[in-house]
Amino acid sequence: MDEQKSIYLIYEFLSEQGGLEREIINHANFLKKEGYKVKILTCHFDKKILKLLPFDGLKIESISKINTRMETLNLVLCFLGLNKLEKYNPNAFLSYSAPCNFLIRNKKTKRVNYINHFPHFLYLRGKEKIEWAKGTQGVKRWISVFLSFILGKLLRKVDLKLVKKNNLNFVNSKFTKKTLDKIYKLNSIVSYPPLDPRFRLSKKKINEKFIFSSSRIIPDKKYEWLIKSISYMKNKLPLYLAGSVNDNYKRKLINTAKDNKVKIKFLGKLTTEEIIKYYTSALAFAFATPKEDFGLVPVESLSCGTPVVIWGDGAGPTEQIIDGINGYYAKPYDLKDFANKLDLLIDNNLKSKNKKKIVDSSKKFSANYVKKDFVKKINEILK
Repeated sequence: MDEQKSIYLIYEFLSEQGGLEREIINHANFLKKEGYKVKILTCHFDKKILKLLPFDGLKIESISKINTRMETLNLVLCFLGLNKLEKYNPNAFLSYSAPCNFLIRNKKTKRVNYINHFPHFLYLRGKEKIEWAKGTQGVKRWISVFLSFILGKLLRKVDLKLVKKNNLNFVNSKFTKKTLDKIYKLNSIVSYPPLDPRFRLSKKKINEKFIFSSSRIIPDKKYEWLIKSISYMKNKLPLYLAGSVNDNYKRKLINTAKDNKVKIKFLGKLTTEEIIKYYTSALAFAFATPKEDFGLVPVESLSCGTPVVIWGDGAGPTEQIIDGINGYYAKPYDLKDFANKLDLLIDNNLKSKNKKKIVDSSKKFSANYVKKDFVKKINEILK
């Protein structure tokens, strides 16, 4: 590259420990290694999250003109125009959300959009929208839902216009592509979320027998379903959960576990090294979220040699799991069948029997594999 070009990644907040944050990190590292000048821009970030996730060596800058300790206030002020976007003029922006497409709408530069799902606050309906609003820290989702009730038709029109204005639209799975191409009438490109190269079998083991699950512990991930499913298992094993959870939902899950006589252990937010140890040590990984767009955690589990039970609902995780090889599909959304598949996985000793196949199945989601097409497409629009 004769002259160093710049790409700035933008997402409105970095305050949660989830798959999207890992996507941003990996994409930033791809582009940095390719020779681009890279920065991550956001309206709000939590320093604790930056320490828990591998943001090392990456430049992160707040674009808010007024920074407070209140995430929601920072976001509101940022979207009302109190931001410093005028000083940022990269060769391209890489946006991760509909709100960020709005933030950069007037920038005269190339635009790449990595879409994990349609904007839930605009396209979900009724009960599903309310459940989604409950699923994150603070009140930011509630504000977006409130706006959608008042300005939904206008906001959907703006969203459609901004997506079509992008030079390149990536989506995270074939399942997501099918949904979004129908909404936006565009031909998006599938680029799977890259697996952090550090996810591999750990030499450190936890000498306990348990079922493991991880992600943000929120209502729309259906952890109640998972607990009830485990209560039907023949193999009576505890459930270990890793991830952030608010106190109200945690109490609800504890009561659900108590009512269903399931032993449950909350591990909290884990470092990458710690979570790899749990992935490696678990007898099975259970992912009970319905209609997930992709879901990075099943792939993380596979890379650590642990098979996974998912719903056979045709969603993103079915692009990762090969039924009977690296895990099992359960009948959607049959809690007893989910339990049966966990028992089958354990009784068949699938983890030991198919260890190499399980690890190998994660390779098509590896950073090196995903990087080639991702970087190639971006290079093409910046020639």
